[in-house]
Amino acid sequence: KSFLKNDIQVFHIWEDDWIYKQDIVKSMILNKLGKTPNKIFARKCKVKEITDNKLIRDFLNSNHIQGFVGSKIKLGLFYNDELVSIMTFGNLRKSLGQKSQEGSFEMLRFCNKLHTSVIGGASKLFKYFLENYKPTEIISYSDSSRSQGGLYKQLGFNLIHETEPNYYWIVDGIRHHRFNFRKDKLVKEGADPNKTEIQIMMDKGYHRIFDCGNKKW
Repeated sequence: KSFLKNDIQVFHIWEDDWIYKQDIVKSMILNKLGKTPNKIFARKCKVKEITDNKLIRDFLNSNHIQGFVGSKIKLGLFYNDELVSIMTFGNLRKSLGQKSQEGSFEMLRFCNKLHTSVIGGASKLFKYFLENYKPTEIISYSDSSRSQGGLYKQLGFNLIHETEPNYYWIVDGIRHHRFNFRKDKLVKEGADPNKTEIQIMMDKGYHRIFDCGNKKW
């Protein structure tokens, strides 16, 4: 926040991302600097709905910093029959304390192929979704450690609120969302019910690390 007040955008690089997803991090840095080497115009691409879950999994794990997440609707942009950009949607996630309603969706993932900028790609995919699924509500989240949510402003989203920093547990050198280590789950696995989640995890020798919070759009 101190940097942002001085009009400096901060881009955090987490150690596990640098070790395991360095190509994705480098692609993101080049994009931030406006130096993405390959540029494609969305008007030269075709929108297709994708049913091949393996294709989605492989593309997200290779090109999105947060990797694969299951989704209901998977839209892809294809250039000369090659998948170059995807946008996925699903029901509102229980892990984020949300309840799904008819017509409510969460935009889960959007990314382009590494080192590729698809000019107008996000708008084209989003427009297709609006026209074909007629949602009553779409929400999404941006990670404040890497982004100020410019894409969402571009697509017409409104900022609802900004969350406080959240924490992750470091297990085997990788950050894991705290939802996977809830106290009720730890107790079922034999942990002391009189201790808190944090006490249990620290007794096990795990460390916490905090992010910069999220923006909800």
